[in-house]
Amino acid sequence: MVVDTTQLTNQTTLRWQVGTEPDLAGYEVVWRETTAPDWQRSLPVGKTGSVTVDLSKDNVFFGVRAVGAGGHRSPAAAPRPQS
Repeated sequence: MVVDTTQLTNQTTLRWQVGTEPDLAGYEVVWRETTAPDWQRSLPVGKTGSVTVDLSKDNVFFGVRAVGAGGHRSPAAAPRPQS
């Protein structure tokens, strides 16, 4: 998973490879303030491999997690920068 660092805007674009698991329902983007120990917010984004959110990559930490058909969530993966 990567965070696009080519654009210096207040939006953040994240990209990842979509899984092929048959029970994969979609993904959630999660984020937290840099001083918070736990994820504070989540945004369901569906079964896609990229999303642009209206949050600055400079102000929060992001993660993406898979969501199964039964509602189970994977641990969140942190993005690496991609320029």
